Amino acid sequence: MKMLILSSLFVLSQVALAGEAEHSMPNPTVAKEFAVMKQLLGTWVGTTQMQGQEAPMKVTYRLSSAGTAVTERMMEGTDHEMVSVYHKDGDSLAMTHYCALGNQPHMKLKAADAKSISFEMDEPRGIQSTEEPHMHAVTLTLKSDNELQQQWTHYVNGKQADIVTFNLTRQN
Repeated sequence: MKMLILSSLFVLSQVALAGEAEHSMPNPTVAKEFAVMKQLLGTWVGTTQMQGQEAPMKVTYRLSSAGTAVTERMMEGTDHEMVSVYHKDGDSLAMTHYCALGNQPHMKLKAADAKSISFEMDEPRGIQSTEEPHMHAVTLTLKSDNELQQQWTHYVNGKQADIVTFNLTRQN
């Protein structure tokens, strides 16, 4: 009887180990430009203009998806809350912006250096057409370790309408 129990335990342990091996995941790689995004992790605060009045602004960046994506939450808890996901896109990077305008423009990496990264829409993905109001590009620039500037390019009727700038300070 003891031998049967020990044999059963051995078989169960081998099945468990085999299951672990089947579900182990390789270490993903990301484009070197993703290092700029990782510098943003944490909470940033500042102010913005909303309907002609200054309003507080909070942006939170978190690492996700085995280190291959950064989520950005803007104006959390407000009617204008938005989420952007900066993610691996083949050998490069892309982002999808879940906008308060009700669309989800998809942008690809256009330029990056050690302190700045830019994304721009190159095809109308996530919007009905380029005529509808949408965020068309974004540039994130670390002015210092604790100062971040976001510049969002807004398009209306297929043309640039304005650039919305947020100046933020690292909270933690």
